[in-house]
Amino acid sequence: MIRDYQAPLLAKEEVSPGIWRLSLECPPIAREARPGNFVLLKAVSSSAPLLRRPLGVLETDAEKGTFGVLFRVVGAGTELLSGMAPGQILSVRGPVGGQFGPFEHGRVWAVAGTLGVVPLLFLRQARGAFDKLFLGVGNAGWRPFAEWVRARAPEMELFSDDGSLGKKGFAIDGLKDQALEDVSLAVCGPNPMMKALYGQYGARCADIQVSLERRMGCGMGGCFGCVVDTETGRRRVCIDGPVFQAREVKWDELHL
Repeated sequence: MIRDYQAPLLAKEEVSPGIWRLSLECPPIAREARPGNFVLLKAVSSSAPLLRRPLGVLETDAEKGTFGVLFRVVGAGTELLSGMAPGQILSVRGPVGGQFGPFEHGRVWAVAGTLGVVPLLFLRQARGAFDKLFLGVGNAGWRPFAEWVRARAPEMELFSDDGSLGKKGFAIDGLKDQALEDVSLAVCGPNPMMKALYGQYGARCADIQVSLERRMGCGMGGCFGCVVDTETGRRRVCIDGPVFQAREVKWDELHL
């Protein structure tokens, strides 16, 4: 059930310049969140910005009653979150959304663009190591982030746009010349990346589960601010998604 909670911030870590991991105490979220779910956060001490920030769940510890999120500072809301100190209280709404799985195949590969790896790391916590994990970043400036991911997922294969880290190319290039007929894919990253992946590999892989990125208002399905066009009609990313089968999404009509 989606509810609002008040959660103390337990710890914070800048894993890479401008990228922060927060650990919060909230036993209901820790118990109920599933890979693919997200939460909406807001600092209790501030009335601005008005809207909460939707962030994918990175990890949970049901025994300790804690969960973690990871985000990049991109605006006033995330800047405010990054400046909070342990002991301060956040308003947490969640867990929201659907989840990855069940998968059609036992072999599950993951494809992530930068911060899209967050829900995939939660999926890895729940299922164990992926058979393959492809991560794409921009350039060498992402090195601390990439090393942080590799420490948690040693099977990760790294790609960078300019070739300064790992192999030159994009995360989806890891699928080239691979036999995909008996593989399920879990994918999260920029919408153009996921559109390109489906365009190139959708005919060869029947189970491609994508977690869509979309601006959200309420996060509870009431405002219809995150609607996307699918083969079964207009769907709300917040509660009908964010995980969809790639073949459901009308990619040419999706605002990228």
